[in-house]
Amino acid sequence: MKRTLPLALAAALLVTYPLISSSVESIDSVRYKIKGSDGNLWERFLGSGFVVRGEERPGTLTFTFDDGPDHRTTPILLDQLDRYGIKGTFFVNAYKFHPRTAGGYENQAVLRDMYRRGHFIGSHTFSHADLTTLDDDGWRNEVVQVEQVMRSVTGHRPWLFRPPFGKYNASVLSRLNTEGYTVVMWNLDSGDWQAKNAAQLLRNVQQLIEENPAGGVLLFHDTNRSTVEAIPLIVEWLEERNARQRAAGKPTLEIVGIDQYIHSRQKNRK
Repeated sequence: MKRTLPLALAAALLVTYPLISSSVESIDSVRYKIKGSDGNLWERFLGSGFVVRGEERPGTLTFTFDDGPDHRTTPILLDQLDRYGIKGTFFVNAYKFHPRTAGGYENQAVLRDMYRRGHFIGSHTFSHADLTTLDDDGWRNEVVQVEQVMRSVTGHRPWLFRPPFGKYNASVLSRLNTEGYTVVMWNLDSGDWQAKNAAQLLRNVQQLIEENPAGGVLLFHDTNRSTVEAIPLIVEWLEERNARQRAAGKPTLEIVGIDQYIHSRQKNRK
């Protein structure tokens, strides 16, 4: 009995420690405690007000996906990412999982599964609207409403934001910052919406990587079937490329979560 009590106390501390520490620590001190399956465990540290552009973490790649979720394609992608141990970042349009939308309830289940699997989830507005054209009513409909709908589905608000079309201005950034968002752009556009098939998309990404060997933020769309089919090909090609690079004594590319890009921005600010 004397031996089991300390073990029980230790187990209790391991369970409650993240809840206690999250009130006093920053992402700089907690990111190394994050388990691979808990991509959103420290989600409130993601809303730092920065703009991530893709050059923050040389030597890495992070996979981001826009315009979902889609119950016909996203679940397959989630299984693939799990297979390779990759935490993706999904910028969702809330109309896709609104109760009044066809397929809305199916997409709600996908969104909950996305969160359960530990992927990062950000806002891409309600209906893919150009933020630079919005008045106050439009802002409420396209930005604030997303938070409300996401809370109703997952119990959480988003802290990451990707402007549709990549369009923003100083006023938009200031407003997003005030509302606690970190804006995530990209420097590597896969062009998947134009790719005719997975093989073409693989070639697109190969060319991107060879032209940008330092890596960065990759833009995909999880609503695109070619993307879903190409992800295993891309990951396996990257693994083969890394093996060749190591053998030649050249830099490799590690696939990481978007949290590491945000963490780098926070460190550089200090």
